[in-house]
Amino acid sequence: MAIKDDARNTEAANFDPLAEKIRDSILGVETLRAENRRLTEHINAIETTKLQLESEIQSLKLALEHERAERRHYHSLANEIITRLDIVGHTIEDAVKRAEHDVYRNRRENSRAELPEVKVPSFLQKVEAVLNGKGKEDKDADNAERSG
Repeated sequence: MAIKDDARNTEAANFDPLAEKIRDSILGVETLRAENRRLTEHINAIETTKLQLESEIQSLKLALEHERAERRHYHSLANEIITRLDIVGHTIEDAVKRAEHDVYRNRRENSRAELPEVKVPSFLQKVEAVLNGKGKEDKDADNAERSG
């Protein structure tokens, strides 16, 4: 039996490198499968993130377009207001020029005429008194007259 064992040992020694290669190949395949699973999960996670980012980009594009439309609207409105204010400005300028012309013409016609005395409105007198600091003194004097 020793001969058979020697034959088996020799045979085992000859097959040992082949068995080692088979074992290494099986381990390599398992490593590749594990790497493949990990990369597949990573790809799925990246695709999910990509879809989320694309959705966010789309919503931002819509918001940007909305902002641009709103900006165009307000710009158009501002242009319309500017045009109307320009018309009002020209109208006021024309009215002032006509008034100046009338005043100049009246002065030429009545160069020696005295100007009529203008009565200052009472509210303006009160405002001037308050601004000059006399408002409080006048008010105290009025109160004294009423109570005395």
